[in-house]
Amino acid sequence: MKEAIALSATGQLQPSFMVTHIGGLDAVPETVLNLPDIPGGKKLIYNGVTMPLTVIADFAEKGKTDPLFKELAWLVEKTHGIWNEQAEKYLLAQFGVYIGEAAQ
Repeated sequence: MKEAIALSATGQLQPSFMVTHIGGLDAVPETVLNLPDIPGGKKLIYNGVTMPLTVIADFAEKGKTDPLFKELAWLVEKTHGIWNEQAEKYLLAQFGVYIGEAAQ
């Protein structure tokens, strides 16, 4: 673990490539109970967000009926489907989570 953190800190390892699902705190109980049956990599949970656990690759489809997912799909498309800082800032801003700077 120490080696992974050190590699990440120096930019030699990019942990965002491992993230496949995004969700809010309300998604935790179901996610924990069903974790062995949920395919993919890391599940990233935001404690200030109310959102079901959602596969990043499903954002575009969900975006057809939900403006939040439409914007998230557009933001992750810029990084070839990888969760990124801009998507995170946008998501947090939509739920009023202050991170010390304005979403861009």
